[in-house]
Amino acid sequence: MSVWAIESIQELPEVTLRDWAVFEVPLYGPEQPWTRHLAGWSCEGGHGQVCSPVAAFDPVTATCMTQSGRVYRLLRAPGLCSDGQYVLNRWMRINRMPQMRDVTAEVFLAIQDAARARLQ
Repeated sequence: MSVWAIESIQELPEVTLRDWAVFEVPLYGPEQPWTRHLAGWSCEGGHGQVCSPVAAFDPVTATCMTQSGRVYRLLRAPGLCSDGQYVLNRWMRINRMPQMRDVTAEVFLAIQDAARARLQ
């Protein structure tokens, strides 16, 4: 498998991710705040994908906006598929990330809490 650039934001301003996960890395160095990123299967592209740093997260709509301006919709429950895991591993190597923290459970809990609050 190979890794390639994704469509521009003008071509694809929104992406729906299924089989997703959320992780934090020291993208700008160990002394800087860690950045959050999404990894998963792009329903529109039909491939694994990792996003640029997440700038905003809305648990009510289960969406994230990245620093680049793309909006990601998180579909269903998390759980990284093999293609998403492959792209994440390659992304980590390409960006020379020495470590990462999986924060998927925290993000999914916020989505579930928001859904429960809507029902009350």
